Parts: sequence; C-alpha cells; structure tokens
Amino acid sequence: MALTTLKDDLLHEFREERIMINEQIELLDPLATSLRKPAAQRLISSSTLIITEIICYITSLGGIAFMAFMHKIYPFVILEQIFYNGQYRVNLGSDNLLYFILGIYGLALIGVILIFIIGRLAREMRLKNAILNLAGKDIKTIIGQHLERKAALDTIEQRHMLGLSGISHQAPKESTIETPTAAFRTSGLGSVNHIPNPGFE
Repeated sequence: MALTTLKDDLLHEFREERIMINEQIELLDPLATSLRKPAAQRLISSSTLIITEIICYITSLGGIAFMAFMHKIYPFVILEQIFYNGQYRVNLGSDNLLYFILGIYGLALIGVILIFIIGRLAREMRLKNAILNLAGKDIKTIIGQHLERKAALDTIEQRHMLGLSGISHQAPKESTIETPTAAFRTSGLGSVNHIPNPGFE
C-alpha cells in the first residue's frame, strides 16, 4: 500500500467535503422550498384548521346536549309519545319500539363521534403543518450554513489553485547573458592565442 502524505490526505478530504456539500445542497434545497409556505398562506391554513377544530368541538358538545334533550325537542318528542302509547306498543311491539328509539340515539351518537374525530384530525393537521414549517425553516438554515462553507472552500481553492492542481511554485531561474568572448572562453578553446594559424605551420 502506497504511503500518502498529510498534504495528499488533506486535499482528498477537501475534495470529498466539497462533493458532500454540493450533494446536500441539491438534496435539501427542493425539500426546503416544498416545505416552506408563504406567511399569508400559512396563516390562512392555520386559521382555517383552528376554526374547523373549534366548530367540531362545539358541535360535538351540542350533539351530546341534543341527545340528552332529544325527547323534548320537536319532532323527536313523538318518539316518547309513541313509546308510552299503549296502542302502538301493542301493535308494533315494545321491543321494536325500544330498538327503534335506541337506533335513533345510536345514529346521533355516531354523528357526534365522527364530528369529534374530524376536530381531532384538524388538530393533528395543524400540528403537523407547524412541525413541517419548522423543519423547512431549519433546513433553510442548514442550507445557508452549507452555502457559507461552500463559499469559504471556493475561496481557499482559488487562493491555492496551483497547489490543488499539483503544480508547485518554483523559484524563477536567473537568466545570464553571456558576451561572445565569455562564450568563446567557456567553449573549451581557451583564448585567441591558442588558435593555430595554418600559414605558420
């Protein structure tokens, strides 16, 4: 296994962090946008659910009171008259009349229970909307922190671009300009006096 230097490990972690931040931003940004609602729309939705919940609770209480005083409210007062009328009890049967009256009370009770359940569902929806709105707000905060971190990483990368690309800084070489005489001397011929003259050989 090849040994890696600290610089290589840091560069690898730097690139992995950039990739992770970009992926999280792409994943969380649409989610935060879908969870967050405008303030006016959120207020209308919450107000509607609160009003629905209150109406359902009041209706449930009214239904219970209605069941308690049903025998005194027209036209349900006829049920009591029929039940205590001997002729109807003989013709229809006391058990049938009892089951009929209990069935009407049972239908009223079922209606009260359903309305109460609707009120509880409205409450659950209101609480879930509040939780989703808070989650969207927190996700927006996380995205803002990721964007700040991404900007900091971009600044670091631009500042050390040569180092990240594998190109190291090298000191510029000193350029030397040689004169013809110096170049002649460094060529190995020595000086002018050492050059043979064919005419004197």
